[in-house]
Amino acid sequence: MIGSAVDRSLDAVATTVGKGEEWLLGAKRATYGLAVVRIIFGAAAVWFLLANFSNRHYLWGDAAQWMSPLERNGGFGWPFTLFEGGSDPTTLTIKMLVVLALAILFTLGWRTRVIAPLLLICWVSLIESNPLYGDQSDNIFRILLIYLCFADLSGRWSLDARRRSRQEQGLSRPLWPRRLTPEPLRRGAGRLGILVHNLALVAVAAQICIIYVASALYKVQGEYWQDGTAVYYPMQVGQYRPWPWLNDLLSDNPFGVLVVSYFSVFIQLFFPLLLLRRGTRVIALLGVLGMHAGIAVIMGLPFFSLFIMAGDQIFIRDSTYQGIAARFREAWDGRRRRRRPAAAEPAPEEAPAEPVPTR
Repeated sequence: MIGSAVDRSLDAVATTVGKGEEWLLGAKRATYGLAVVRIIFGAAAVWFLLANFSNRHYLWGDAAQWMSPLERNGGFGWPFTLFEGGSDPTTLTIKMLVVLALAILFTLGWRTRVIAPLLLICWVSLIESNPLYGDQSDNIFRILLIYLCFADLSGRWSLDARRRSRQEQGLSRPLWPRRLTPEPLRRGAGRLGILVHNLALVAVAAQICIIYVASALYKVQGEYWQDGTAVYYPMQVGQYRPWPWLNDLLSDNPFGVLVVSYFSVFIQLFFPLLLLRRGTRVIALLGVLGMHAGIAVIMGLPFFSLFIMAGDQIFIRDSTYQGIAARFREAWDGRRRRRRPAAAEPAPEEAPAEPVPTR
């Protein structure tokens, strides 16, 4: 009896290990989710740079030297020193345009293996050169992008994916012909790429779960979160009231403030557990996305919300994205068919006239 129990335990362990190996080495996971992360990260970075472009000299140029007693470049050394110490107007403008170009290329998914590390270096150099302007969204962007540099961000919805598809169809040539690489080396490199991609995905997922759980644990230590009034006070601060009438509408409802306060704590604290099953996973994702959408709109913190909401996309299965994409294609094709003018129907042939009798 003990022997059979041991055998069943070993079989269960072997099955679990086999599933883990298949998950890590079988194929690249969350390819659509990582593509959405890339697009949101890149679009938010472009938005951030354009929104602050007119104030660039005051924030990161020579005009920012009034804060030199505080300048520590965030504790970062080389290579994250591209903007350290300020720059003259022309040099700063060129640097900003380079970062903007990298963010656009990153969004489009062009050569992401090279563009992602370059964007990471330039972005951290820019943000950390002004210690007074950054917030927690910059930390999220930096930490997740470090992991994402090891993942395949351009597997879907990218210029890289389009280029690879054309190469497979023989419509274009790769830079390095496949015949020059031995087949065993190609297979080994492919398996290594899959493993590194999936490990980077696990690191991103773990980091997001740590952020949520740590945030919830810090919240429950506070008196205002315990009595359900914590959400009320930030909405009274002038910097977090882009639409005062909306803040007043929400804060005037004590029960609503209580529910939102407790909901924020519980959805973050139990987020990793809710991911274990499909039904609860939907609740968890809708809950955190709604929470951060509220922070973005009500408190006027769009970049903070966008960066963390982007990371949540990896928990949505590829099959879900494929289904959504298929529905959009069907709707788009149906709309095009409806707008296309109907072909003119050919006129019916007339019967030949009867001959007129002659004498």
